[in-house]
Amino acid sequence: MRRLIIAAAITCTTLLLATGCNGTSTSASPTPAPASSTGLPRAGAPAVQSPLKTDLLATDPCGAATKAEVEAVGGTLKSAAAEDIANGRGCAWIFAKSAGNISGALNVSQPDGLSHLYALRAQGSGLTTFKPLPDIAGYPAVEYANGGEGRGACQLAVGLRDDVTYVLVTQLRRGSAYLEDPCGLTVKLAEFAVQHLKAAQ
Repeated sequence: MRRLIIAAAITCTTLLLATGCNGTSTSASPTPAPASSTGLPRAGAPAVQSPLKTDLLATDPCGAATKAEVEAVGGTLKSAAAEDIANGRGCAWIFAKSAGNISGALNVSQPDGLSHLYALRAQGSGLTTFKPLPDIAGYPAVEYANGGEGRGACQLAVGLRDDVTYVLVTQLRRGSAYLEDPCGLTVKLAEFAVQHLKAAQ
């Protein structure tokens, strides 16, 4: 049941990034070398200054963070495993003692990257939360939601290129030291992902 909930959360998140939950979902297939997309960024989105190749996360979603890294910041893990999410692959880190979970996946089928979220904000539709964050390891990020806000919950997208984001969905419960600051933990996981991608270039 927990696995279905995690998959559903990532599915809706990546579908929101792709089409506002009304169409094509994500794909985590290997990506080509970074290249600028015509017209991006747009809608006020920040440019990604040092685009990253994302093949590491496409082929090994849990390569975003090691077990030791996650446990050092978030507590003991029950499991960490790659799962099919929408049309791609993501990783689900599930904490022990029902303390919650974090799921992460590339959103490579939405060619507008962070610009899509900025456009939704400009249109005044599709988002109930939109909060640009300080750069994560040098890469722009946005905390966002389309409903589902609440204690222990956080969703964020990191721009790895102007046309590709890495999406993290967090739901923490009692027993987590980050229950009142779920985005604090989510940002740490995003930092690990960016650092591993940088090392793989």
